[in-house]
Amino acid sequence: MRDEAVAPAPAPAPFLTEEQRAALDQALRDKAQEQAKARAAANHKAAAASGERKSRSVKGPGGAKKGGGGGKYTWGSLLTTGAEDELDRNDPNYDSEEDEKHVVLMRNHQAALKQEVVAYKEAVRTLVEEYFSSGSVPDVVEGLEELGASHLAHYFVKRLITTALDRKDREREMASTLLSGLYAEVIAPDQVAKGFSSLFAALPDLVLDVPDAPELLCRFVTRAIIDDVLPPAILSHIDPEADPSSRDLRQRCETQLAARHSAEKVLRCWGGSGAGTSHADTKAAISSLLSEYLGASRDVAEAARRLRELGVPFFHHELVKQALLAAIDSPAHVDSVVALLGRLSSTGEVSASQLAKGLRRVADNLADAVLDNPQAGERFAALMGAAAAAKLFNELDAEDVGDNAAAALSAAGVAVGSAAASAGGAASTGASTPNASNGGAVPSGHGVSVAMPPGVSAFKAAALAAVREYFDSQDSAEVAARLSGLEEPGLHPLFVKAAVSLSLDRKDRERELVSKLLVALTPSVISHGALAAGFTRLLAAADDLVLDVPDAVHLLGLFLGRAVVDELLPPAFLTQVLSSLDAEGLGVGVVRNAGIMLGARHGTERLVNCWHGGALELGAVRQAIRDAIAEYGTSSDVAEVARCVRDLDAAAYNHEVVVAAVELACNRYHGKTAGAAAEAPANGHGGDAELEAAVAPVVALLSALSAQGVVSSTQMAAGMSRIRAAVEQEVMDYGPAARRVLDQLVATGRRDGWMADS
Repeated sequence: MRDEAVAPAPAPAPFLTEEQRAALDQALRDKAQEQAKARAAANHKAAAASGERKSRSVKGPGGAKKGGGGGKYTWGSLLTTGAEDELDRNDPNYDSEEDEKHVVLMRNHQAALKQEVVAYKEAVRTLVEEYFSSGSVPDVVEGLEELGASHLAHYFVKRLITTALDRKDREREMASTLLSGLYAEVIAPDQVAKGFSSLFAALPDLVLDVPDAPELLCRFVTRAIIDDVLPPAILSHIDPEADPSSRDLRQRCETQLAARHSAEKVLRCWGGSGAGTSHADTKAAISSLLSEYLGASRDVAEAARRLRELGVPFFHHELVKQALLAAIDSPAHVDSVVALLGRLSSTGEVSASQLAKGLRRVADNLADAVLDNPQAGERFAALMGAAAAAKLFNELDAEDVGDNAAAALSAAGVAVGSAAASAGGAASTGASTPNASNGGAVPSGHGVSVAMPPGVSAFKAAALAAVREYFDSQDSAEVAARLSGLEEPGLHPLFVKAAVSLSLDRKDRERELVSKLLVALTPSVISHGALAAGFTRLLAAADDLVLDVPDAVHLLGLFLGRAVVDELLPPAFLTQVLSSLDAEGLGVGVVRNAGIMLGARHGTERLVNCWHGGALELGAVRQAIRDAIAEYGTSSDVAEVARCVRDLDAAAYNHEVVVAAVELACNRYHGKTAGAAAEAPANGHGGDAELEAAVAPVVALLSALSAQGVVSSTQMAAGMSRIRAAVEQEVMDYGPAARRVLDQLVATGRRDGWMADS
């Protein structure tokens, strides 16, 4: 096949259609309104309970000043208002019509400016949301350059900071890094300063939505000063007499900048790079801390100092978890672990909530630990006995530690509330060994039974074991066989959730393998409904998953977007699932992130390669497809083409199969008719026979690929659309026959049902 016959690739376009994007945006807006109403009700109740009243600024309502000079939140003077430009009604040459024209021009200018600002604000809102999802600074630079309007860049600065205020430290660090990267090169220094000044003026309103706004904005300001993005004189723009929050902000900024080693502390105000912001690095740092402590030093003070240096109080539950697991793996570490946790708890360096979270994570996953260590249950009970003797967990509530941990503590003689007593009572009569009848209870030797409903625990254990083995073997057929052998299709949503959850805490290799596994299992083993139910469970559990994997929201957004691109879930799923999610839960953010990525330019390419190289490069995919079609032209082996396409595992680019196949038909028909053109019958019947004979192998191929589900109807239509768009080039390469070939294939496909009518 000649290279010049290749149809041009389609221009980059969002995966979601305009209608799908509009529906998703409306659903997200409805969810945001629901969240706002819930927050407003909560704030109202809190204010009523505390007797507080909303503060009022002593500076007046912020209305326009005399002469149109403007106050807070007003447009201000848009045209020069100097005396030399004003019309004097006492002037003998005064013309009232000229005065009217002057007013009309001013109004038109004001309306145009308002429209420009509104459009710019909407554009930068999308730009900021996309940046927090993708983390791509070049995309932000490109977007701002396309927008132009450098005089409005302060709106971008304000939107970036206000959006980050209501996010996590990851997004706040990203915002500070972005400002440092854009400063002077893309955004002028005066625009950065103007953006922060507008934030200072809007602080009273920000406090209503983000109560910690003075503290968070202080970190942004001091970080910008340390990064040389703002001059220290910017603090003079904060009016301490405006309101209490402004006074608090200025005092915080001055105190932090005057402190010793302020630069080092401010640079790590969001956790810094590495430990504190990277989940893997933070876990590794905690693991190193424990290894040194348990290995030789046994120096509790040194371990406490290293923990403080990490600066991750929200992640101390990971230390508790790793320490308890170390004691379960090696009973020799029990006393050292109890001593360390006792010291950190008594000094308040590890809070009671973090202690409870760490204990609960270990206890709730004890059923999985028994699969690797059959003595884990007994060792956990012994560890709880040692903790009870040291009064380590005596102050914890049963609701915080969960039923499993409460049962173990109750059996060890620790009173943690009525819920624990009931759990302990049930546990004392429920000691057992793992078997099929009790659903896989974990033995303890001290009356502790950690069990799940019969059948569910066994299925979950088998599913996790299959996924772990798949990570080593990469044999999706073996996973399919094991799932089918379990004969529990109603529990397949649990498998989907378990597979994705297990890969979240691993490398990109395992995440790519899970994405490929879901493609291989759907719908032959796992139905589309079960897959959707599994993702719904994942979104509902996002708040819990983020405790183990702080980056879970971003990763789940990639998994969800990848599933839509792979045509495992319909785009409408993003809209439909929102009704099942808590308005204030992180699952809504996952859906929003996935929608942003699917609606962005090059979104399909990014999601196909979201796990960084797990899939082939697009050029390699395209070449492999064309090689397979070229070989089919000589062998006519449909099964081989289907196998090659499946192995490529690039469902989003299967339209290339259709393009290559149609070009093969054009090539065959052109080759047969070029030499016999002069001998063709006048009535054209002989030409029709030649046409049918030329396209017959391609019809057989496309029909078989469609029937086997290798090429979906969406990809079939996309490929035909590409050919139709390039028909002029095809006519130039193959003569007038190209249009006839395309029409023949479309008519045959619609007649035989392997191509949609639309």
